[in-house]
Formats: sequence, C-alpha cells, structure tokens
Amino acid sequence: MPCNTTISVGAKRRCKQNFGIGKLHRNDYTNQQHVFSMKDQDFLPLGESKKPRQAIWNHVQTEVRTDDSLCSKTLLLINENLVAMHNIEQALHQLSQWNFSTNDQKLVCQVLNEWYSSKSLNSVLNQWENNRKTIHSRINVPLKLICYNVEGWGTRALEVIELVYKTEASICIFTEVGELWNTNKLPHFNIFYQKGTNHSGGVCIAVGKYLKASRIEIDIPNTVVIDITGLSEPVRIIGIYWPNSQKRNLDDILPLIVEGTILTGDFNATVRGWSSPATDKRGAVVKDWIEENNLKYIPSTSHSSKRSMRNIDLSFSNMTTISCETLHLGTSDHWPIVLICENIFFDMKGTFSHTNWRVFEAILVLLQTFWVEEQKRTTLDEWYCQYVRFIAAAKNRLTKWEQKEKYRPILPYHIIEKLKEARKIRNKYYHLRQRGVLCEETRVLLRVMSREIKNEIGKYKAAQWPEFLVKIQQTHEKKDKMFCTYLSRIYKTRTLPFYRLLSGNKLLSEHDEIMKELHKHYSEQFKTPLIDYSDANEVKIDNECNEISRMLSNSTGKMEKTSIEEIRRLIRSLKPKKSAGCDQVSNYMIKRLPPIYIECLVNCFNKWLSECRYPDVWKLAKIVTLNKLKAGVPKCDETRPIS
Repeated sequence: MPCNTTISVGAKRRCKQNFGIGKLHRNDYTNQQHVFSMKDQDFLPLGESKKPRQAIWNHVQTEVRTDDSLCSKTLLLINENLVAMHNIEQALHQLSQWNFSTNDQKLVCQVLNEWYSSKSLNSVLNQWENNRKTIHSRINVPLKLICYNVEGWGTRALEVIELVYKTEASICIFTEVGELWNTNKLPHFNIFYQKGTNHSGGVCIAVGKYLKASRIEIDIPNTVVIDITGLSEPVRIIGIYWPNSQKRNLDDILPLIVEGTILTGDFNATVRGWSSPATDKRGAVVKDWIEENNLKYIPSTSHSSKRSMRNIDLSFSNMTTISCETLHLGTSDHWPIVLICENIFFDMKGTFSHTNWRVFEAILVLLQTFWVEEQKRTTLDEWYCQYVRFIAAAKNRLTKWEQKEKYRPILPYHIIEKLKEARKIRNKYYHLRQRGVLCEETRVLLRVMSREIKNEIGKYKAAQWPEFLVKIQQTHEKKDKMFCTYLSRIYKTRTLPFYRLLSGNKLLSEHDEIMKELHKHYSEQFKTPLIDYSDANEVKIDNECNEISRMLSNSTGKMEKTSIEEIRRLIRSLKPKKSAGCDQVSNYMIKRLPPIYIECLVNCFNKWLSECRYPDVWKLAKIVTLNKLKAGVPKCDETRPIS
C-alpha cells in the first residue's frame, strides 16, 4: 500500500510539470457534439465511387457513399437498419395511439421487420405467400355405422339415443321407425327419412353434423340414399327396409350403386352361409342379385333375429376391410349390428383459419407511402399486379390456422347418467316379465323416468335455439338479414358432388384426369366460333362487328373518367364476402382498403378506360363445375361451369 501511494503522488507531480511547460493539453468537452447529432460531413470520405448509386427496393435512401469496399457496405447496411428501426419506432407510436394490444403490436413489428429486412419486394411477398397452414397432429377415427330395426321409434327413442352414444357411431340406419319418427330426434345429427308402404314402416339415416351429407332424391318407399363426404374417401349409404308384404325390384336401386357403396338394412331374407341355417326364396333372389352386381356380403358375428336363428339384417358393399359385429343390446326383436370401416376415417379435429383483420388494416396504412411512390416509378399494369399480390400475401401472412374439435357429444352428461339409470330399470323390468313376474312399481318407475328424460331432452334442444339467436344478435349488426341468410344456407338445395367422369367409353377417377378432360371440353365450348361465309346472316353480323371496331378505333371522343367518390360508393355497396377468386382477394379485403389506395386504383381504372381495354388479369377466372345429375356418373356435357 505505501508503494502504490508513492507512485501515484509522483505521477501526479510529473503531470503538473508537463502541463506547465506545454507538453500536455486538457480536452474541452463543453463544445463536443453528441454522436447521434453528427452529420454525414463529420465522417471522413472513404473513397469516391464511379458507379451510379442504386435505389433500394423499399426506398430506404442512405446518405453514405457506396463503393466496393467492405467498410462502405457495412456502413450502408447499418444506415438501412437505422432507418428501418426508426420507421418501426414510428409505427409503434402510431399503434399505441390506435390502442392496439401488446400482442397485436408484436405481430405488426414482426411483419415490418420482415418487410424492411428482405432484399427485394419479390422475396418478401414469396415469404408471406409461403406462410402455409401449420400441420397439426391428426386424430383419424375409423368410420362406424350402426344398423338397427327399432320396431317403432316412438317407444324406443331414448334407448336408441343411448345406444348411439355408447357405440359412438357416426352414421345410423334405423328401419321400421313408423310414423312417429319425428317425435324425438338425435341431437347433433342430420336425419333423412323416407316413408314406408304402411304405418309401421319407414327408414331413417342419421348422419353426424361433423360429416357432410347430401341426399339423393328417389321415389322408392323404405329406401334412403345418402352421399357422405368429409371422409378420407367418399361413401354412399343405402338404407333399406324390405317387409314381407312389400314387392320390391332390386334393379330399381342398381343405378344408385357406385364405387364406395354400403347397402344395409332389414331385408327379411336368409341365406345359408350368411349366419342363417337355410336359404329362403327371397334370400336366393338377393344372393343372385348381389353376385351379379359385384357386391360382397359383410359377415356378422351372429344372427340378428331374437325370435329365431335367422340373420335377416344384412349388409353388402363393393369395398373391402369392413367388419360387422352383432350387439346383444336393446329391447327390439332385432339385435343391432355395427359396421366398422377400417380404411375409411375422418379427422376428429377440423382446421379453421383466423385472420387478424385489425393488424391487416394497420399494415396497409403503415406501408401506404411505399405503394404511392411505387406507382409513380412503374407502369400502372405492373403496379396493379404487384399490389394485388401484396394484399393477398399480407392476408396470408396474418392468417393462423387453429384446430377445433368437430365431434360434439350427443347429449349433456346429466342426461346420459339418467339414461343409464333408466336402462338398468328397463332391463330389470323385462327380466322380471320374462319370468312371469309383473312388478307394477317397476313399470310405473320406468314410465315416469322415460317421461322425465324426454322432457330433459326437449328442454336441451329448445335451449339451443335461443342460444343461436343470442349469438347472432351479439356478433352481427344486421340481425334480421343474418338470420335469414343462415336459414337459407341450411335449407338450400345442393348439387351432388362427383368423383368420376365419363369420357366416351372411358371412366375417369383421378382428379387430374377429370380436370384435364373438363378443361378440354370447355375450351372447345368457349373458343371463338368460325364464321360461315356461305351464311348471309353471319356475314352481316361480322361486317357490323368490324364496323363498330373501326368506329371505336377512329373515335376522337374521350371516355368519361371515374372518380374517387364513385369507387368508394361502389366499394361500400359490395357484400362483405370472404370468398376469393384467382387473385385471392375477397370483397371483405377490398372494403378494408385505406382511402389513399382507392386514389391509386382510380388512376389505374382511368388509364384503362382511356385505352378502352381491360387488364389481362381480369380475364382469368376460377371455374367450379356442378353436377346436373341426381344419380350416376356424369359426362362433360352433364356438368355446369360456374365462374
């Protein structure tokens, strides 16, 4: 410690002597300029460059002289980053004034960072366009069907509801439902009914609402035909009830059998080898018809009739890997059968898109200066194509994909528990009755519980309707219009989808083959017709067309221009639809454009009006082909193009 003190005192004495004789000078910090207030002239030039200065794509202009040296490139990059940081800071200040949440501000910063850090406009748009849907884990569930002769829906509705819940079936085929089929419906199922030949007949097919079902209209009693989509592959379900008193020609349903068909129901027919001891007359007819039409019998684990050893509830298909199991449940005189399609499944979770429209509008506003300047530097056609691409890419960048459970439980938990209690009492009552013991107390208890459960289910279904109305009132401004729109979507008749196409004698089933064939067909339909010069009427029409074209080309009159007010009025009149065409721009996006973009669009429209032309991108359309047929495989001329 003494040594250090001596050295410090000596050094101080020598410094004072040097200051006195002028060898050392003190710095004056009072006039020193802050580093961030320095101008470009404060930096020494690093060398002159003979190359012209190039403009950056996003107009981040720098004042640093550029040459090929590493130092110049580094300083240029630093300046660009500083300008980008300054723009992002201004954007954050603007977002705070707009009362944006913290998460939305972070998202805007991420998008702006990508915008300013990209090398070119094309690169950032490519990056946003490739922001595809996140691949979530799929929960594939095999398709399960239940076929059950309920022997009167009115008396066994609760039993059937519990059976559907227990088996977790997605599609239910009920035969001999009777006229009371509509008294108790399955919640969260779409039900399709066809009346029978008598009061106790009729067939119902119930399809879970998480699947897409479309009915094929036919006029055959005791027969329902449904097409199911939303699966790994489309399936057609044909439900049949064939009572002993009905005369039926199976060839009536032959045109309805396509690839991927399941035919099931109560045939009241037995065939030796089909879990029955003998073959009856109707069974022989059914067997011959099945073999002629390349259908295969799906063997079950046991017979389906309780009163005999006969198996009269049969299932057929032209698909493989379908298993059938007979369940010893229920109080009907038939056992229910369950079909499991091992190679056909559906995803329990649906993927839904969610776009942050508020951030979308903010991005358009924050980047509007760039697009206004860009229109001055390029042609209007190029600007329009790039701008439309920018809007679609920005929407795609701000869209995230979420998963949601598609399967809904058929009933609430408390009703399911009551159904289980009622099942125990029902089994006890029927066991006692088979022994010849009539317990009046058990019968009354079963009747009271059945009535209570029916009332609970009715209240549950009735409560869903007010919940739907409240949801519309809370989420939509035009409540009446939205209500009618929702109902029109429910009851709108839909065309049947088609997965195969007839081309002459060839059957096309691949998607690419069908698309090429339809493209070829409609290209021939819409090509410019040839003029028949032997026809005087066609020659006259052609001359008039040429005369009109000549007059337009030589016209000196000016086309009336559009205005910003007119375009704004037209945009306000658009319906806020989110469906888009080839350019991926929807009406919903157009209605959210900032005002300054409308002025840019008006410039484009007036340019095209003055030149009497449309831009090439407006001549493209996305075509959807609809099926005109009610059943069967369509040809090209049996489809309708919608653009």
